[in-house]
Amino acid sequence: MILKSFRMRVLLWGGALLLAAMGVVFYYSTTLVGSDLIEDTEERSWRQLQTVRWLALDHRPFQSRLEFDEWITQLGSRLGVRITYIHDGKVLADSEVPFNALDGLEDHGHRPEVLNALHAGKGMDRRRSATLDQEMMYVAWNMPATGGLPAGVLRVATPFSQVRERVGDLRENFFWLMLLTMVAAAGLAALLSRVMSGSIKAFSDLARQIGDGNYSKRIRVIPGGEFYPLAQSVNAMAKKIERHIRTIEDQKGQLRAMFEGMTEGVMALDAQGRVESYNSALDGMISMPATARGRTPIEVTRRYEVQNLVDSLLSDTATEEDMEPRVIDLLDNRVVEVSAVPYTDHDGGRKIILVFHDITAMKRSEKALKDFVANASHQLRTPLTSIKGYSETLLDSPPKDFEGARGFLEIIVKNANHMSQVISSMLALAKSEQVGKAFRMNAVSGHDALSQAVVDVTPLASDKDVTIRTEVEEGDLAVMGDEEGLLHVFHNLIQNAVKFSPEGGEIRVFASRSDDKVRFCVEDQGPGVAKEHSDKVFERFYRVDENTIDGQGGAGLGLAICRRIVRNFGGDIWHDGAGRDGSGARFCFSLDAAEKN
Repeated sequence: MILKSFRMRVLLWGGALLLAAMGVVFYYSTTLVGSDLIEDTEERSWRQLQTVRWLALDHRPFQSRLEFDEWITQLGSRLGVRITYIHDGKVLADSEVPFNALDGLEDHGHRPEVLNALHAGKGMDRRRSATLDQEMMYVAWNMPATGGLPAGVLRVATPFSQVRERVGDLRENFFWLMLLTMVAAAGLAALLSRVMSGSIKAFSDLARQIGDGNYSKRIRVIPGGEFYPLAQSVNAMAKKIERHIRTIEDQKGQLRAMFEGMTEGVMALDAQGRVESYNSALDGMISMPATARGRTPIEVTRRYEVQNLVDSLLSDTATEEDMEPRVIDLLDNRVVEVSAVPYTDHDGGRKIILVFHDITAMKRSEKALKDFVANASHQLRTPLTSIKGYSETLLDSPPKDFEGARGFLEIIVKNANHMSQVISSMLALAKSEQVGKAFRMNAVSGHDALSQAVVDVTPLASDKDVTIRTEVEEGDLAVMGDEEGLLHVFHNLIQNAVKFSPEGGEIRVFASRSDDKVRFCVEDQGPGVAKEHSDKVFERFYRVDENTIDGQGGAGLGLAICRRIVRNFGGDIWHDGAGRDGSGARFCFSLDAAEKN
């Protein structure tokens, strides 16, 4: 058995050596002849290109591209070659393509021979032409601007069919000789392959199954065979691969779930500092472009601070200070805290994980708290000081009768009422900001709300002999909003108008509908609001005269509350300048009109 196997091997190797020898003879014979033919074709192509170039340079100026294309077509037909003129990648003329089809050709600026001609003056390439559907030899020469033609590249393409035919004849002669040799070698190889094919097929099937992801496949061979040790090793390898792949798949699923389930944005960068992957949280935070992968952090985040952090970590010179999280303001007024964690991959490359934590709400809360404390302390300090001063005066030097103390007590009550108003207004503003768009808006009658507000404020206006006149279009002027909130806005605007109107003055209230909006305006005859204060009067705690806390003044929160309520309704409120007669102030707001059923 051993002798027989040895003989088979000898016969097999003898046949293989014979085939190898014949193959070498065949290769070198055809290669040498083919090389000579190729060199001859190259020289002929260069001569033809030189001729065409000389004729083009010596030709009178061409009047149009069409004339140049017709000249090239005639010349290419006579020379038996394809001539092409290329300018900035665009084919201006081609002897094998109709002139009206030139604009439909693809960009030729990336052809190897064209690129070489642009950089080195000349270029050559051999490939199959998609336009002519045959193998061609291309030679190209840089052309200056001449004869009415722009600077470009002149190219000549020669068919390679003659070389193919001559090489084919040579190969045909060797074919029959090699065929006889191969038949003899095949007969010998068949004897050995019949024995070995079963084992080889088993190994091939196992490799294919492992490649397809079926790691449970095993090789079954008879003990004692020549491939038995190899089969045992391959089976053990497949078992280990199966175990490792299952572990990797489980870990991959866990990491993917963690990656996508994080509320923080995560960006993974490669060793060159370019984006490899990112999670959906980061996409929602920064609106990552579809082409984010492969780009630098500054291109996708548009923040140089992130790029500086990455560059410092990739340079291997990062200090502990560089590793600290950085607070960055995004372009949409959001604030994120960016942390960077470098790591080393299996190839030793230094990569980085960036974690983006959205701290906008926290920063806004901190700012709101600071503003609230500063404004509240500013608003309450003056009345508290007044209350304390008058109280100490009453304690240190009490009047002999109650009438003497009445004035002091009235001032104390007035300041206490102002403090109560400030606190109530702050609570109302906080409530409106907290509600935001959480409530459901309904169709509310603007006419009814305005009429109710006028009735409620009329007693206050009567005390100052102020007349309230309404000019309202017919109908209910239904708007989308909340009845209580809309009534609050009317109350505040009309009360402010009464507060600042002179004795015997007049307040006008207008309401009209235009397209899908309803507009309300309240106009008084008071001192008015200067243009520079038009926007600031809607800020919380802002007052034109900071020294007034009662009488003609207020807490500075009324208009801020109105703006918050109107914006919650999806509308807008503004100071519309003076009244009709040029005095006073007009405040207007608009809301979406409710659809009629």
